[in-house]
Amino acid sequence: MQAEPLYAGGLQMYALHRHRFATRTFEDFRPVPNRDGLFMVDHQLGLGVNYSLPRVIPGEWTVSAVIPLIWREFRMHVEDRVVTDRVRGLGDVSLGARMRYLWWVPGDDSQRGASLSAGIIVDLPTGESGASRLGKEVPADLQLGTGSYGLTLSHAGIYSDNRWEVIIATQYHWRSVGVGGSDYDFGDAFSNEFELKYRVIQEKFPGNTMFVSLGAKFDWRDFDRDDGVRVKHTGGWGIYASPKVQWHPRPWFELKAIFDVPVYADTHGVQLRDEVSFRFSFAWRFTT
Repeated sequence: MQAEPLYAGGLQMYALHRHRFATRTFEDFRPVPNRDGLFMVDHQLGLGVNYSLPRVIPGEWTVSAVIPLIWREFRMHVEDRVVTDRVRGLGDVSLGARMRYLWWVPGDDSQRGASLSAGIIVDLPTGESGASRLGKEVPADLQLGTGSYGLTLSHAGIYSDNRWEVIIATQYHWRSVGVGGSDYDFGDAFSNEFELKYRVIQEKFPGNTMFVSLGAKFDWRDFDRDDGVRVKHTGGWGIYASPKVQWHPRPWFELKAIFDVPVYADTHGVQLRDEVSFRFSFAWRFTT
């Protein structure tokens, strides 16, 4: 779970719940029988804060932090055994910063505008990454933490015209080789998203505002590596539909829902694949 600035301006506190589950097994892009009844159910609660810095340096800056609490149940192959169990506790804490460095407003009554922003997120290895069951280590992607440092670079462009917005966002994610004696290295990841957003409710400030949007997202992840050797059945790419709802009953209060629905995926080898994942967040803003 990564730091997720919800909107700019002042100090915001938020809670974010992410849920995903997988019960279907795929080999490359083809479904294959899940004879061992493998599954994964994941709940993550993120407690976060965002703060917009005063304009003492160029650009508009927002800094963020999020603490993830994880509950994860699974049935997986652990070497030659099928293990059903759960892990729960603190995940990897994230620290982030986002800068809007370019914006354009025509200065007339057309209600048009555009902006460009860049961001960076650092993940810290605070979650447990060496949990074992029946004397065997839980697979790396099911641990509470990654055991490594992570770095995410992002860029987003937004164009708005009255009630419509078009957003194009790109992210690149890198992780270090595991610290503390671990040689496990999660594969680098890249994603690109196109989103069309419409304001369905627009009342005079400080009234009610609601947005709905539909996004298309492309995700790619390289093979993981263990002691420099490729790990089978890791990595791949996929295309997702991503509908969203964002509601501001008042400017200082926000509810948000985001769904990621797989449209097509091509995995490396045999893997469980998420049927759907969704995120709900509640944010409270202390200054307007």
